[in-house]
Amino acid sequence: MLDVMKRINPIYLLIGFNILFFVLRDFVLPDYSNDQLIADMEALLERWGLFGYLGVVVAYGLCAFFFIPLLIPLNIASGALYGAYLGTLVSIVGVVIGCLASTVSVRHVFTGMGRMVEKRPAAQLALARIAHHGAIAVVLIRLAFVIPYLFQNIVLAMTSIGALRLAALTLVGSLPGAAIYSFLGAGLVQARDANELALYLGIPLLLFVGLSLALKQLNKKYG
Repeated sequence: MLDVMKRINPIYLLIGFNILFFVLRDFVLPDYSNDQLIADMEALLERWGLFGYLGVVVAYGLCAFFFIPLLIPLNIASGALYGAYLGTLVSIVGVVIGCLASTVSVRHVFTGMGRMVEKRPAAQLALARIAHHGAIAVVLIRLAFVIPYLFQNIVLAMTSIGALRLAALTLVGSLPGAAIYSFLGAGLVQARDANELALYLGIPLLLFVGLSLALKQLNKKYG
């Protein structure tokens, strides 16, 4: 069973969960309409104001610094809270802050974490690619968004690349993944009908297919 789960792409699971939740929402929350849910969320965000955005970004940083595997759930939650587009912006800022926090953590605080991860074959392969190809390899690692951000952060922190340069490369490479997870998160609460659900699922699916094809070609070139 575990082997089967490992072969299932998490994006397909998220899309399936979106569809299942959309179909069963009236049964799960019979007294809580979509409009009421959105209104409650908007009221909550209005009360939080700027502190809401800062709180989410700080959560990214803390999770990355202390190796708490909640970065992807935070990405999905950003989409659910702020919508697909603003959620993407909040997410990418959080991912960049998380990259900086994790780099400091691995290099200067919890140094044993880097040594532990370095033994894994996937980490060794990534480090070898970065040593050979440099910045383009970092972007490729970030584009492979189905690989947990936390693992990516730790591996990249083990390189000699400067923290600010890693953050800049993370901004470029992580943006498509941030958009995909944010759209899926937004679809959980904002899709009022099948057409809206198709939009919230279709854009991530197109991005996912496009990224998969692009990564396949780039990995051939820089593998």
